[in-house]
Order: sequence, then structure tokens, then C-alpha cells
Amino acid sequence: MISRFRSLVQRNLAAKIVALLIAVILWGYVMNDQNPSTEGSFTAQVQLLNAPEGYKVTQGTDKIKVTVRGARSLFVSNSDADFHAYVDLRGAEEGRKEYKVRMEMPAGFELVDMTPATVEVNLDPIITRKVRADINVNGSPASGVTVASVSQASAEVLVEGPASLVTEVDRLIGYVGLTSKNDTDFALQVPLTAINAEGKEVSGITIQPSTMYVSVQMARGLTKKIVTIKPVPGDDLPDNLELVSLKPEPLQIEIAGSENIIANLTFVPTEKVSLADVLKNTNKTVKLELPSGVTVTNHDVLVHIAVKSKKTEKSME
Repeated sequence: MISRFRSLVQRNLAAKIVALLIAVILWGYVMNDQNPSTEGSFTAQVQLLNAPEGYKVTQGTDKIKVTVRGARSLFVSNSDADFHAYVDLRGAEEGRKEYKVRMEMPAGFELVDMTPATVEVNLDPIITRKVRADINVNGSPASGVTVASVSQASAEVLVEGPASLVTEVDRLIGYVGLTSKNDTDFALQVPLTAINAEGKEVSGITIQPSTMYVSVQMARGLTKKIVTIKPVPGDDLPDNLELVSLKPEPLQIEIAGSENIIANLTFVPTEKVSLADVLKNTNKTVKLELPSGVTVTNHDVLVHIAVKSKKTEKSME
């Protein structure tokens, strides 16, 4: 049996070898002709791996273009979802930096190019700090009634979030609206909003608690009077600058109090306006410093700060 099989294999051996070679050549020709190697592109989502805890993590882009080379059939049987791009943040440090993108793709493909090859990632630490909370009263109460005092549950409230945002918060503010129905004392929970030194809202942080318990005491028989507002500059302006002016908005305000207290008042000062962070003309919201027994509807005032350089003597725009 074995001898017959050996005889069958060896019979016309040269011809069989030639036929096999021809078959291999024809197979390679057909494959190259029908399924040639080509280049193409896919879009891959960039994932962030091993992100450290205690940070807000943001990336500049979440997609990259991947150019690959492979048999034409591979492009038919694969899609964007089969290409996985990632950035390993193990050992990454605080701040904004570029990180290399790594690629995992189906077998048979050859990587030609990635655009972009790096992704910017920002690690912003999560911090907490206490911030001053101010309650402002707006509107007009019933005729002959004025606000005697406003009491709030606490002077400071905790804010939490990315350091870049938390450090921007100057204070928290809440508003109590008065109407003609307000003629007696009342209390309510007031929502708080975080704002920066220019009075603009700072979003993306958490306020704990987000509301403040406020009680408002109303009074009758108080005398009202219009006086000017006098901003008080701090003594911390940078040495290379000179203060040009401090202009309040509004210029005047209505105060209320006993006749003997407000009779001789012609103005009310603001708290000291810190100038330490002033680099150019800017605006700041500050509180009024009211004498004992004097009340106002709104304790806040906007101050326009104008400065100029000591060297150029030009106003800083």
C-alpha cells in the first residue's frame, strides 16, 4: 500500500512541481488583482486611561484621523469602531500638557499616520474654599415702610470645583425682592450665585449650601435721604501704576434712618477697594460701609477703576 502511494507521488514528479508553482503564481496574481493593498482613513475616538483622582480632566480633542494600509477586503470588513486610540495618564501631573496618542487596530493593517499624534490634556485640581456671601435687597416695600436690617445665616459659604474656577470667585450673592406687599418682617431661603470681581457669574462650581436663610426686618417712621457714594481706594496698587479715578455706579443712593442720625450725612463710603490685582482699567463690586442705624436697600455698588502707567503717563485700556 505504501509502495503504491510512493509510486503515485513520484510518477511525473517534475510536472507536478511545475503545476504547483504555476498554481501559486496564479493565486498570488488573482489575490493582488482582486484584493490589492491600498490606503484609507478611519476616525478613532480618543479615550483617556488611568486619569488621576481629584482633578477635572479635559482634553483638547476627542477624535483623531488614522491613515492605514492594508488589503482592500480589510477596509470592507472593518469600521471606525474597530480602531481604538487612547492616552495613558498614569503619572500625569497638574496643568495643561501634550500627551502621545497610542493606537490599537485590527490585524492586517499597517499604520501610516495619525492626525493629530498628540492630544492636549488639562488636569485642574478640585479644591474648596470659603467665600463671602452677600445678600442684596431690590425693589420697593409698602408705602411708608423701609428695610431696617437684613440678617443672613452665615457670612461665608463653601465653594468647590476646579482650582481655575474656584480662585476666580470673588463672592457669592443672593437677591431678596421687595414688593408693595412687604410691610412686615419676613424670612426666606435665597439662592446663591458665584460671581467674580467684575460682577460676572462663575459657573462650573458647586456651592455648599446653594441657598441661604435670610430674615428681613421692616421698619416704619424712618427718614429717607439721597446721599452720594464715596469709593475708598486701598493702598495696595502695584508700584508701576497710578490711580486716575474711582467712579461709583450709581453716583447716589437713598438711605434711611432716624432723623438725628442721617441729618448731617452727605455721603456714605464704600469698603476699601483692593487694587492689588488691578493691571488695567477695570470694574469691581464692593459693599457700602454704613454708619450704625443707617440702612439701604442694596449694599453693593459697582466701582469703575481707572489707572495709568507711571512711565508712559497713559491711561491703561
